Amino acid sequence: MIWRVLIKVSAVFLSAVAGITFTTIIVSPVIWIMYMSANDGPIFPPPLVALGFFGLPYAVLLLPVQLVVALYEFFTRRSLGLLLLVIAAVDGLLAGLLWSLVYQSTDTMFVIALFAVALLQSIVVYGSYWLWDRFAPGLLKALWNTLQSRKTVLGRLWD
Repeated sequence: MIWRVLIKVSAVFLSAVAGITFTTIIVSPVIWIMYMSANDGPIFPPPLVALGFFGLPYAVLLLPVQLVVALYEFFTRRSLGLLLLVIAAVDGLLAGLLWSLVYQSTDTMFVIALFAVALLQSIVVYGSYWLWDRFAPGLLKALWNTLQSRKTVLGRLWD
């Protein structure tokens, strides 16, 4: 029971971190190009701006649905499989809609970019969630057995 809870919690956490990292890496060059073409205002580090205005807000907007998916899979003991792609698309589009309403922009390309970044982050989040949830139990069990059989320092500490 505790093992399953740890796998789900780690899957949610690591997939959120993967989505934040992906979005920060993708958006930072665009912000840098915008800084180079602008001639006024302070210049903050592009990764910091990408993290604060895109990565973290989208992670917060994606988190409630991600928690609902994790709780559903935990209590039913079934994986959603390919339905996660549909959930990722809907959740990403909803996050993009909410964040575009926060910005209240009338620029069509900017709104499309907000939707695209939210959709990409959502796909990365749910894809990495599925990968970790699917492969982590076997990998962690193999690591545990390796540590126990070789009696390494870690294996001795965990005894």
